[in-house]
Amino acid sequence: MITPAPRLSRPLPPPGKPRMHGEDRRQQLLDVAVDVFARQGFGGTKTKDIAAAAGVSEAIVFRHFSSKEDLYHAILDAKEDKQGAPEFVAVLRTFADRRDDAGLFHYVGAAIMRSFREDPAFHRLMLYASLEGHLLAGLFRERFGLPIFDFLRRYVILRQKEGAFRAGDPQIAAMFLTGSVMHFAMVRHVFQCKKPQVSEDQAVRDMVDMALAGVMNGRGIRPTKKSKAASKSAMKRTAKSAASTGRVGMKKVVAS
Repeated sequence: MITPAPRLSRPLPPPGKPRMHGEDRRQQLLDVAVDVFARQGFGGTKTKDIAAAAGVSEAIVFRHFSSKEDLYHAILDAKEDKQGAPEFVAVLRTFADRRDDAGLFHYVGAAIMRSFREDPAFHRLMLYASLEGHLLAGLFRERFGLPIFDFLRRYVILRQKEGAFRAGDPQIAAMFLTGSVMHFAMVRHVFQCKKPQVSEDQAVRDMVDMALAGVMNGRGIRPTKKSKAASKSAMKRTAKSAASTGRVGMKKVVAS
């Protein structure tokens, strides 16, 4: 009698990827879009590239964003949820009401540095948008840059009228008070240059203090103990480096 061979059970299909809820998928697509745009620029990125990077079909992208312009606005909406301009200006107004010049511009500088540190991909994206003359750059300036800069400009005008700030173009003064921190943050977090090796908090304090000393009407601001110690340490390092360079140069001269 022939015994029938046992029936082999079919292998179970591999488990599929868990489906994301609508809002989670939308946020994932936004994060991926920012990253892809920041690496490839706008001209070199298509919706299918975003879909491929997110591991979904292009139809899924269009299900959440009807057009590229819709996607651009959504990127800024997500940014505004994290750091909205109206809320930021409201905090600045509390410093302005107290005429706390140092507090106001230190707060602005710290916010700039934190934004670049926490979201460098977004700032690379804005750099691409500006260089390519893209719509997103204008939208960002309109929704974020202009309200904050206009507040700072008007504050400078107020302090000039009160005699605290020296006379001059208020727009130039506002740019001067924030531009060095912006440049430092971009160099460190977008261009990945870690020099000078100084803490970001200290860098913000020093740059804002020096800028304020330049716009204040002959009074300047008193440096903190930390600023004095940091300045002395930097001067010693510079002197030591210069002396070492001088010795090396003299040896070369003698040898020649």
